[in-house]
Amino acid sequence: MLMTILSIIANIAFFVVLNLNIYTDRAKMPTGEVREWRRSPIARLNIAGQSFLIYLQIVLAAVSVITSVLFLFGIRTRTIRTIQLVSLMGSAIVFIIIMIVTSDSHAKYA
Repeated sequence: MLMTILSIIANIAFFVVLNLNIYTDRAKMPTGEVREWRRSPIARLNIAGQSFLIYLQIVLAAVSVITSVLFLFGIRTRTIRTIQLVSLMGSAIVFIIIMIVTSDSHAKYA
């Protein structure tokens, strides 16, 4: 039961962190001034053209939360538990990959 609640809290925390503006992008404008933007990891993935990672994170988090809710409501089969654990681990791994990719990605401005 504790694992199911932690699974829901972890997936919520993943999406909160992915929506925080934690990166600063700087670009030199044609006028010579330097402009700064505060961006979230999701925004940086969209700019870099790697938005498939966001969709993968959403799918894994949704499966994890849905199976956790099913488990909380009393559907306690081994299959549901296995799916919940696999989707939680997958969600955590994709979250780590997203954070690594966004820290190394740079937006291209034309």
